Parts: sequence; C-alpha cells; structure tokens
Amino acid sequence: MSHEWGNYPENFTPKMYWGARAILERGSGHPGKALCLLPDCQSFERLDGCQRDQDAFFDWINTKVLPELRRLASENRFHEWNDLATIQSEDGAFMCQATPKGSYGEYLYIGCWEVDLEK
Repeated sequence: MSHEWGNYPENFTPKMYWGARAILERGSGHPGKALCLLPDCQSFERLDGCQRDQDAFFDWINTKVLPELRRLASENRFHEWNDLATIQSEDGAFMCQATPKGSYGEYLYIGCWEVDLEK
C-alpha cells in the first residue's frame, strides 16, 4: 500500500486514496499561512473495484479541496491535533480530511478518498 503520506482513514481501506503532508508556511506580512505541497510528500493508490473515475477524483481535489484548505490555512485554522477539516464532494462520492496532527501548525496531513456508495 502506498499510503505513507497524509491522513489515512483508520476504520476501512478506501478503493482510491490520495494523501499528502503539506507544509504550512508563514508568509511575510500575512497573518495566515500558505499551504505548500511537495511532490515527494504525496502518495496515491487505486485498488480494484473503484467506482469513480480517477480524473474526476483529482479534478475535485484540485478545484474544491485544495482551494478550501488554502483558505483555511490563510485564516490560521490549523494548530492543534483536533483541528480537523472535513470536505465532501457534492455528490457524496469523495471525502477529504485534513489535520495538523501533532505538528503545532507546521504541517497539514491531508487524506482524500473515494466513499463506498454501495454501503
């Protein structure tokens, strides 16, 4: 499994998962932080039985999830372990959860996955 990065769900194995450990970087002259993704701190896996298209998954991440997480980071919303942001796609097919875990606002652990709509 290639889910070494991000916020992997604990109670099930998703059929499609993208995770990242992003840096929350303070910009000069700004009260909030910038969300910086690094290519070597991301992982993706797709298991047999995926119900959704990979392109739709990444389109949702790029157009909905990352802009919302950037907005929250710019408002300094990620400090404590339990500062959890949950984002779900409009059709309920995809879920994202992001948290700084124990990084004191230095990193954001992001996990996005396909929701099993058959359950």
